[in-house]
Amino acid sequence: MQEIKIKRGLEFVNGGCNACPTFKEDIYVMELKDKEHALDELDLNSLMMAIVVANGYKLHQVYDISDDYDVYKKEGNEVAVIPEYDKLIFKKGNLKQKVANHYKEPSELFSVANNLLTQYFDLESINFIIENEL
Repeated sequence: MQEIKIKRGLEFVNGGCNACPTFKEDIYVMELKDKEHALDELDLNSLMMAIVVANGYKLHQVYDISDDYDVYKKEGNEVAVIPEYDKLIFKKGNLKQKVANHYKEPSELFSVANNLLTQYFDLESINFIIENEL
C-alpha cells in the first residue's frame, strides 16, 4: 500500500486594502512520488487530480453544450469526472458513481478517494497521513 503525506499549514491572507481584514486560510501540500503538490483545498477533486496525474494519466477537458468536464486517459482506461453542483460524477464505461466533493472528516474523504482509485483508475489503495505544520 502506497503512503502519501499531506501537510496542513496556515497562511495569513490579506484582502489588499486597508478596510479588508486579514484572515487565516488552511493550505495543503501533498508529498507524492518525491514531489510536493499544492492542493487548492482538501476536497475530492483536488486530491484525485493530483494522484491520478502523478500516476501517468493524461488529463484533458471536454467542452459540451450541456456539460464541461475532465477526462483522464491511460492505456485504454478512460474516466470522465463531471461536476454537478457540490457533487462529482465518475464515469467509466458502464460504471457511474455520484459522490460528494467536500467531506467534514478527512477519513471519509480518503475512504471515498481509495474506492474511486481502485474501482475507476485501477490504482492501489493509499494510506493517507495528515501532518500539521504550525
